[in-house]
Amino acid sequence: MGNRLSDMLFSMAKTSQDGAKATTEYYAQAGRDERRLVKAAFFMGITGGILWYVLALYWASLGFSSEEIGLMYGVGTGAGILTYIISGLLADKLGRKKLLVAGLALNSIALALFLSDANIVVFTGAYGLASMAGSMTFPSISALMATKTTPIRLKFLFGMQSFSNQVGLTAAMFTGIFAPTFMYENHGLPESTGYWYVFLVAAALSLTPIYLALRVSETTTRNPRLGASFDSRNRRILFFYSVQNALIGFGAALLIPWFPLVFQYGMGASGTQVAYILAVSNVAIAAGLFVVPKLAEARGSVALVAIWQIASVVPMVLIAYAPALALVAVLYTTRSLLMLVPIPVLNAYLMNIVAQDIRSTFMAISQVAWNIAFAASSIIAGYIWAAGYDIVEPFYYCATLYVAGSLVFYSYFRHVKESLGAVIA
Repeated sequence: MGNRLSDMLFSMAKTSQDGAKATTEYYAQAGRDERRLVKAAFFMGITGGILWYVLALYWASLGFSSEEIGLMYGVGTGAGILTYIISGLLADKLGRKKLLVAGLALNSIALALFLSDANIVVFTGAYGLASMAGSMTFPSISALMATKTTPIRLKFLFGMQSFSNQVGLTAAMFTGIFAPTFMYENHGLPESTGYWYVFLVAAALSLTPIYLALRVSETTTRNPRLGASFDSRNRRILFFYSVQNALIGFGAALLIPWFPLVFQYGMGASGTQVAYILAVSNVAIAAGLFVVPKLAEARGSVALVAIWQIASVVPMVLIAYAPALALVAVLYTTRSLLMLVPIPVLNAYLMNIVAQDIRSTFMAISQVAWNIAFAASSIIAGYIWAAGYDIVEPFYYCATLYVAGSLVFYSYFRHVKESLGAVIA
């Protein structure tokens, strides 16, 4: 038994080492556009980290209740849903680069609106614009990246882009949570004011990826004929992936954005401790993103995604019962590593199984399912957490939905093989 465990750990370490080497070699040979997209991802990670991790704490520091926070998340996400309905089609018809730049510009406007005085209507509108921006940038940048390298190397581009994004997210998340707490505890600056400065810096840095995206070239392709491209095969792929997305989105909204509040108000962590817990987790994710493409080659993309994401629910549920913050940090890091690291492999896999001329449309429509579920669940979550940030029920709800989504994904997509011999679009 001991020898078998030792051999397994050695094999995983060797595969991880090979993965890091392969990713490094890929980036050394990458073209200018690939590098620009990877660099842009770093700054997109900064703004994403602020909106995903810091926003709830900012709203709480201004005195908004959990019901109001859930409402702002839910309504704001609704705006992103409406945008997803048309953004993919527009990207495929008008150009992925144009939609990417427009989305990045809209994100800058949204961040600037968070600098206004506390107002639930303005902040809901700001989050709505940020959601719309994400609905424009995600499908367009995914499809644009798929045209920049060969299908077999696509996992490395998505992995490197996700790694860069994660580094930016980690830096922004840690600074965005740590700095306001530090300034409050050491200099008496109100936490709400500290968060305001965080959003000011994020708004300024959000201009950089616009410049980088403008320098990316795009080859004009024919306008897609959706009726022909969305044949029965692509419709089935879209249906099952959307079902999986809806289950994951509904589960995520019940728990994931609330973790900073759970740690701080439910488990007694200070703002500084919350920052460290999230930072350790995100550093681990960044390291995992650097090596995961090689793991996918060894185990297969579908199996990797399903197994890792199902495994993530175990440490997630155990967080609710952890007796010490140090253990919370370990469990949260393990959960995040298992759930999030396979995502670039998943995105690359999808780009290799979907018709080239509808990639943006496919990604956008599939995200509608995630966002509808997330928006509805966000509002429900606000009322669930009103009972207190020390309850355990949301952990079980989220875990059940995650497992269901992963099983749906594996049961269908294990039969769908990647097309690795296609030419670049």
